[in-house]
Amino acid sequence: MEDSQIIALYWDRSEEAISETARKYGKYCLAIARNILNNDEDAEECVSDA
Repeated sequence: MEDSQIIALYWDRSEEAISETARKYGKYCLAIARNILNNDEDAEECVSDA
């Protein structure tokens, strides 16, 4: 899904927006968090909170 479509879901207040964002960027965000925190559990929690 394109970013513009994901943004439209957020504007529509669709719960699908969160799952689409996680599907597209979840692994990338987790990799960044792991590199910063050096702890898998903390990284997963940070991504979940975000």
